[in-house]
Amino acid sequence: MRGLWESGAVWIALVALFLLSWLVQPRSVSALSLGVMLPFAAILAIAAVGQTLVIQQRGIDLSVGGTVTIAAVVVSKADLPLPVAIGIVLVISAVIGLLLGVVVNILRVTSLITTLAAGTILGGVALAYTKASPSSAPPALVDFVGGTWLGASRVVWLAVVVVVVAWVLMNRTVVGRRFVAVGANTAAARGAAVKPLVYGIAAYTLAALCYGIAGIVLAGYVQSPGVKVGDDYMMSSIAAVVVGGTSLGGGRGRLIGSAVGALLLGQLTQLVLSLGAPTSTQMIVQAAVIAVAAAIQPESRRTVVEMLRKARAWRPRKVPEPAR
Repeated sequence: MRGLWESGAVWIALVALFLLSWLVQPRSVSALSLGVMLPFAAILAIAAVGQTLVIQQRGIDLSVGGTVTIAAVVVSKADLPLPVAIGIVLVISAVIGLLLGVVVNILRVTSLITTLAAGTILGGVALAYTKASPSSAPPALVDFVGGTWLGASRVVWLAVVVVVVAWVLMNRTVVGRRFVAVGANTAAARGAAVKPLVYGIAAYTLAALCYGIAGIVLAGYVQSPGVKVGDDYMMSSIAAVVVGGTSLGGGRGRLIGSAVGALLLGQLTQLVLSLGAPTSTQMIVQAAVIAVAAAIQPESRRTVVEMLRKARAWRPRKVPEPAR
């Protein structure tokens, strides 16, 4: 499977990180620590799949935290049978993504501004809905999320399913190839009778569905989600995508790379925590990872080389001497 190796750098970084963790702080790779880390990394991987779809279409989604929070608090507070509550959450998530897609692709508002504003609004809605009081997740959801299958958390298996399904859709279907083509070159895709508008809106809708799934699972894992339960996923999802090798300029997304990037970030956080570092250090480390990953992307390297080439070829214009 070619996609499994399309982001080779992140696999090497992941192996190196686990080796470093074992040497520096062996407790961070113990069975107990991994059992705590993997579900959170899996939830981040689900959110990162959605972020990958948006970045493929040359956008960026800062509404992740708000959508995850809305999904978590609604599924926890809705006094309904669990399947009905989950269905409602997924519909709400899809509507959020659809509206964002319309604003970005039809009204032509920058994705950065649109999604940042949406995230703030969703945070306010969650605060009003919960009245700032955490609610308990349904026992059936807690039992499902806390269970295991074949020795691994069900959350991990769910993340695997989401990543594989997304990868197959993007790489093995005509719709997926058109989706990639629109992100790579919108003008060329339009010339080939592909409708960029449809795929642009679909990216935000599918992304929000991923955030909704992540929020539902997160609610079951933390059991009492508050109004800030999804805040950490805004930057983390972007970090996972960048670390996974997806270009911020759009085009082909590294879905499997994003999932591996989520695992790398999860273990990196685990290592930093086990060393007793404060939250501020965790944020600095995460920002550094994003910067380094973005800098070593092939597209970024080509841009730097092109800038250096132009700088080397540049010569100051000679100012003509005034006539005597």
